[in-house]
Amino acid sequence: MNITRGIIQIWGPLSVVLFIVFELLIIPSIGDKDRKVRRNAVKIFVVLTTLFMLVIFQELQRGPIVYELDNIFGIGAFFRIDMLNYSFIILTGIVWLAIGIYSLEDINYVFYTLTYFAIVGALMAGDLLSFFLFFEAMTFISYALMVYHRGDDQLEAGKVYIYMGILGGLSILSGIIMLSAYTGTFEWAPMAVQFSEMGMIKYVIAAFFIVGFGIKAGMVPFHFWMPKIYEGGPISIVALSSGILIKIGAYGIIRVVSVVFSLSDQPGRASLDLLWGVSQNIGFVIIWVGILTMVVGVFMALQQGNMKKMLAYHSVSQMGYIIMGIGVAGYLGYQGAMGFTGAIFHMINHAFFKIVLFMVAGLVYMRTKDWNMYHLGGLWKKMPITAALCLIAVFGITGMPGFNGFASKSVLHHAIIEAYEYGHYSFRYAEMLFNIVSAGTVCSFLKFFGYIFLGKSKEEFKDIEGDHKRMNAAMGILAFFVIAIGINPSFFFQGYLVPAVQSFTFSPEFIESYLVGLEFFVAEEIVSMIGIYTLGLGMFAVGVKFHLFSLPLPKWINAERYIYKPVTTACEKFPDFCVQRYEKRIIFGDVLIYAFLLTVILGMLVVFSI
Repeated sequence: MNITRGIIQIWGPLSVVLFIVFELLIIPSIGDKDRKVRRNAVKIFVVLTTLFMLVIFQELQRGPIVYELDNIFGIGAFFRIDMLNYSFIILTGIVWLAIGIYSLEDINYVFYTLTYFAIVGALMAGDLLSFFLFFEAMTFISYALMVYHRGDDQLEAGKVYIYMGILGGLSILSGIIMLSAYTGTFEWAPMAVQFSEMGMIKYVIAAFFIVGFGIKAGMVPFHFWMPKIYEGGPISIVALSSGILIKIGAYGIIRVVSVVFSLSDQPGRASLDLLWGVSQNIGFVIIWVGILTMVVGVFMALQQGNMKKMLAYHSVSQMGYIIMGIGVAGYLGYQGAMGFTGAIFHMINHAFFKIVLFMVAGLVYMRTKDWNMYHLGGLWKKMPITAALCLIAVFGITGMPGFNGFASKSVLHHAIIEAYEYGHYSFRYAEMLFNIVSAGTVCSFLKFFGYIFLGKSKEEFKDIEGDHKRMNAAMGILAFFVIAIGINPSFFFQGYLVPAVQSFTFSPEFIESYLVGLEFFVAEEIVSMIGIYTLGLGMFAVGVKFHLFSLPLPKWINAERYIYKPVTTACEKFPDFCVQRYEKRIIFGDVLIYAFLLTVILGMLVVFSI
């Protein structure tokens, strides 16, 4: 081990220990100013950690940085920083800093910091068990963040969040236990050979993982918790959830598909080619689940007037793009690098523009006290900086050339085209739906930006306050990355994402031919985006003319009715059932025993007194 790597391995754990000592010993001695000191200390800690990660990139290119802990749970545990989780750790730091600057709410910074530790721990986990423990810690600590104010809306949102989090966690744990029972290891390691020999049980294990991580990622049909909690949750925590927390669910699916179900060798023999059949079958399902998630999310978003619910459904839809890309990576197997890279790229890009959009909604509500965009209008005059930052984020999410969403959607579009060119013909229709959903996203954000900032100002909002310097500064940090990545996507793509995909078992020849030196601003993609924007404008015009943005939806399409409510009803009714059926008998039995004992004792007292 060289000196540089040794310093890096010591600095990581040491910084965590120093921060804990600071929290436990220094903060309590400060007194009344502890809240302000803690808030600033968290920001400084996150900035230093993120800068540390940036500095170690050159060393990381030589190989993963590993932290081993022996005798944990009797089997040991290890953590690693590699080219896949590296970008997400940096992203987490940027998001944490921006939300810390933005929030005027009284965030509990102990839980805020612990959530950061839990996310970084989950990303760095080198084995399934460690990943699960940090993943669940993230769920429970972020629940505490959500219900910290204990308002009725927050408590109701928190209840849904924790129920679905537990359900997802149990599904993941079931997959881990079954997988480790058959393979004898908890490590993230290529195990397609063992996995392919398990018979039909391998698909049960895959289903547990995909459902568990899919719940966390907002995948259809488990998506309903997102609009429900986003409507009631504090805006900063909602932005945090959309920007980072749901991405960890997608990250889990990426790890499972690209590591657990992948090979450690090139497919040169027929037997190895057959092993990819398992990944292909699973990938086929994931692609269509991703497409369904995209379609349902954008359709439901178009029906919303509430800003938070609309953005929540768009989080569902955008996660559909990511899930589809992961599915392509699994389906094409050795040739699936395009889907893998596109999914990671869009996860990062989505965090930047979606958090800005939630921040805009929060500031608009703070000034107007109204979440309904149909009640607003003309606010650009009062909030010009907020409107400009919102427009940057809108261009990002809709895929305008020159903004980050264009680059990642282009890669995902290439991926789904490859799926039908080299695979099943049905993916031709998936590509059509991809374009329709993209047009629906354009339509939806024409509505979002138009109804909030354009048009005639309402009389009741003429005297409201305008922009907010601190909140706009936080939005500006994230908007900078929307533009920077959009103008020069190759810098990030070639510098960080291509090395990440090269560390997995995808074809080096494919990566060299199609990813290295990939051009983004080509005529074909720009023309495609012009067509998508034109279709989106047409959708918007038709929707406004025929009042299609507020259609009453039938109750049968509500997934909550079939999944969440039966679970919560069972959880609530089962204890009542037990009480009603058995408590009276138990109580009656206790009374008989008590009466019998009392009679015996009294009888003995009488006998002994004689």
